[in-house]
Amino acid sequence: MLKRSIKQRAGWWMALSAWLVLPAGLLAGEPVDEDALLLSQQREQFLHAELRIGSTNRAQAEEWLEQLADYPLQPYLEQRWLEGRLSASDAIERFLTRYQGTPMDWPLRKRWLLYLAQRRSAELFLANYRPTQDAELHCHALRFRLEKEAPAQIWPEVRELWTVGVSQPRACDPLFARWRDAGQMTPEVIWQRVGKVADGGQANLLPYLRGLLPARDQYLVDLWIRARRNPVVVAQSNFFPRRDPREREVLAYGLRRLIWRNPDQALSTWQRFAEDPHFTDAQRQMVIRAFAVALASRGDERADVWMVQVPVEHMDDTLAHWRIAHVLKQQDWPRVQQLIETMPEELQQGAAWQYWLARALEQQGQQTQADVLWRELAQRRNYYGFMAASRLGLPPSLSHRPVPVTDGEVAELGGHPSVRRAQEWLALGRMTEARREWNHLQRTADEQTKLASARLAAQMQWYERSIFSLADVGFWDDIELRFPLAFKEEMAEFAGKAEVDPAWAMAITRRESSFMVDANSPVGARGLMQIMPDTANYIARQPVQLGQLYNPITNIDYGTNYLNYLMRRNDGNLLIATASYNAGYGRVRQWIPKDEAIPADIWIETIPFRETREYVKAVMAYYQIYNIRMDQPVDVFAPLVGMRIGQSQD
Repeated sequence: MLKRSIKQRAGWWMALSAWLVLPAGLLAGEPVDEDALLLSQQREQFLHAELRIGSTNRAQAEEWLEQLADYPLQPYLEQRWLEGRLSASDAIERFLTRYQGTPMDWPLRKRWLLYLAQRRSAELFLANYRPTQDAELHCHALRFRLEKEAPAQIWPEVRELWTVGVSQPRACDPLFARWRDAGQMTPEVIWQRVGKVADGGQANLLPYLRGLLPARDQYLVDLWIRARRNPVVVAQSNFFPRRDPREREVLAYGLRRLIWRNPDQALSTWQRFAEDPHFTDAQRQMVIRAFAVALASRGDERADVWMVQVPVEHMDDTLAHWRIAHVLKQQDWPRVQQLIETMPEELQQGAAWQYWLARALEQQGQQTQADVLWRELAQRRNYYGFMAASRLGLPPSLSHRPVPVTDGEVAELGGHPSVRRAQEWLALGRMTEARREWNHLQRTADEQTKLASARLAAQMQWYERSIFSLADVGFWDDIELRFPLAFKEEMAEFAGKAEVDPAWAMAITRRESSFMVDANSPVGARGLMQIMPDTANYIARQPVQLGQLYNPITNIDYGTNYLNYLMRRNDGNLLIATASYNAGYGRVRQWIPKDEAIPADIWIETIPFRETREYVKAVMAYYQIYNIRMDQPVDVFAPLVGMRIGQSQD
């Protein structure tokens, strides 16, 4: 099957590439209209000129620009040409004014500003500089401003630039030198940067910062360096000489790391310093919070001691979760109820805690009160709402509401320059450039236009942008747009061959990539179903070229086969297979209770990794939605109500 499908995939990819560039009629041998033919020719001309315009002469460049004057991507040619003509200040200024804020603005503006900085063109630089996160340009701007403004107005910005956890560009060195010579680089400022560098920053800066401190303070940086390398050192009785209150910053940092590595050692070390008056309230609360979360996530009974020390006003979702999860593992239902009812009101009303409050009431024989909470929760379209509906035997609520936009609004948006440029980049297979144009539209559009853009993107079968556009507005109720039936035929075909539910495969894909064909995660997962290369090699039983994983057909084939593999390895338990798709089979097996099976909903809520915990909830909710959308009206949550996870799984 795999060998045959590889040929099918190759053919599909060639057809897709041709479709992206040529009018559909040309591929079919049918007559095409002149506009379509002209557009095809313009695309070819653009690609030819794009490669050469940066190095061609003025006459040739102007000829190409004139020939493509009405082509949506023509401004990109002009941008490319101007990047090679940085002395043409008037032309560049006109271009940047015309396309300010578009994806064409920044690449040209940055290159030109650096050119102006090298030539000390202060007035022109400042006139065209825009606030930016680019430290190099910011430093040039501040240097030029120092020529016109009082230094006292500039120094606070320089301090902010300097006191960061990473090294700044060399272009900033002259600015920092003037700031230092003006007496602004005080020991307090240096220590502020030491803390940012040491606690998650660029550690190789610490020796440099050590040399800037007075000799009497340099030992503090040595403490930081040792604590970063191995937090166990903070437990040594002679590690802190207790000469300076700032030692407590190092201690708080080390304890927050040590509690995850060796809880007993961290707790005993804290006992020696618990009453230390040099600990600030902020440092003390950071340590208490870290201890509470770390111990609760391990199932350590000592977590309660630390949870109760967190002030109610400092309670957030993370702390609330682990506080409840800790007692859920013990199935101490009166305690669950008590903890939820003492939460801040805004947290208490969250779907998760309403669900678990109802579970606690049910387990204590208060079924009527539990049903009241579940009935209200069952109106919500999320994991907890679907769980509540299943417990009551009610159908899941989708609460579908289409986006309130007209066909006319969508058609009008289709003529927007950013949309036309995005469509052309898509036609050329240039996804990154297309997304930049679409994101520019989202940044500059009002809410109604963003809603129209979601509908338009769906019409273009650009599903990811449709989903993200709705998320940007916070419009959650258009189920057809948020959960499109993308690649439905391919999903049905390959899921059928792999003997897995296509709605489940669709839910996994929606969660993994939002149907982004060229998705690429930081850890190397690729394509629609975010397949790891090693996984693809295992499924195919041969080396797979990375580029193949961006082919939707290939990706769906491998992804559904992998789902089949996980179902077999997990004895057909879809819940554990879902968790394994995210966290890996081996790691998930470590989370299965060894002594006694526990209810499935408790197991989900106590998964140690937040990413996997939320992943499982999302996929199960999406699975329910896609079951309905794909005319498979099965309550996928019903099996979870009585399911138990552990040695004696039901």
